[in-house]
Amino acid sequence: MRSQLREWRQRRGYTQQQLAERAGVTRQTVGGLESGQYGPGLDVALRLARALGCAVEDLFLPEQDTALATPLGAHPGGDRDYRVALAEIGGRTVARPLRGLGVDAPAHGIARPHDGGGLLRVERFPGVGRGLFLAGCDPALGLLSGHIERSAGRIEALWWNAGNRAALSQLERSEVHAAAVHQPQDGAGIDAFGLARFRLCNWQMGFITAQGNPRGIQGAGDLSRADIRLVNRERGAGARELLDRLLPAHGLQPSNVQGYRQEVTGHRQVAEAIALGAADVGIGHAGAAEEYRLGFIPIADEVCDLLLAHEALTQPEIAALLEVLRSGAFRTDLAAFGPYDTTRTGDRIA
Repeated sequence: MRSQLREWRQRRGYTQQQLAERAGVTRQTVGGLESGQYGPGLDVALRLARALGCAVEDLFLPEQDTALATPLGAHPGGDRDYRVALAEIGGRTVARPLRGLGVDAPAHGIARPHDGGGLLRVERFPGVGRGLFLAGCDPALGLLSGHIERSAGRIEALWWNAGNRAALSQLERSEVHAAAVHQPQDGAGIDAFGLARFRLCNWQMGFITAQGNPRGIQGAGDLSRADIRLVNRERGAGARELLDRLLPAHGLQPSNVQGYRQEVTGHRQVAEAIALGAADVGIGHAGAAEEYRLGFIPIADEVCDLLLAHEALTQPEIAALLEVLRSGAFRTDLAAFGPYDTTRTGDRIA
């Protein structure tokens, strides 16, 4: 326990002897508790709290767990401490800054620079569960994270938004437990040899337009029009690669497309740019168009899979993930969450 007895005694203006008399304990007891020589029994803790007019929790706090962790992601800058999430991945404890997560997730601990081998010293908060890190651009990962936390108790799932290639790179560097990638149903896409693959869902990719499609966009051939502004995805995203396959088929180059270099990360961000009037069209999945009540022109049927390292399959975090993925509650919720086909959700893909 970490004692704050001295601070509270001094705040009240008592000597050790005066506090001991008010609480009905010995001065040696007060001195020993203040120096951390031993922790208080319940009776003594209550007596002292009553004498000082505070709660027991104000006087005696659980000592924070301290861990050394491998830092992931960019340091927020400066010398100040920063908030991190913690997870066991690839046989090491990793700490990842919570900036850029996109949600107000509670931190697992506070990181402080440490001189030993480039590691971080992290003060872990009491009661923190095991971290489960996911990367990908499908909003269904947020839903999956919520179901895992509800069913698995002590597991805290966090999702980092990333395109296909970025998510796969994070998995290869042991920065996440699982990466969600999407590709055409014919399998011509991500090379994931050496990784375990589980189906998340099937979906449709297409052109997202403003509600009612006021520009009359019919397909990729219209992207050369001067009145059409595209919002594009970042390099390595599946939507960007799909667009780059479509343009040559219509005799177009990126330079012919207004807004080709206007990039956002994520399907929701594409839909949001169109909903706000910052662009007229972009490629995304049908769920994002439906969420923002926008127009949608189908291009291709795709599958979205979760990729994991084979050696991670025995971890309790992954066991919890797969159990939720195969559950009826998650599949039913996912089907209603957006226009997802969940027929094979949870299946292991050869």
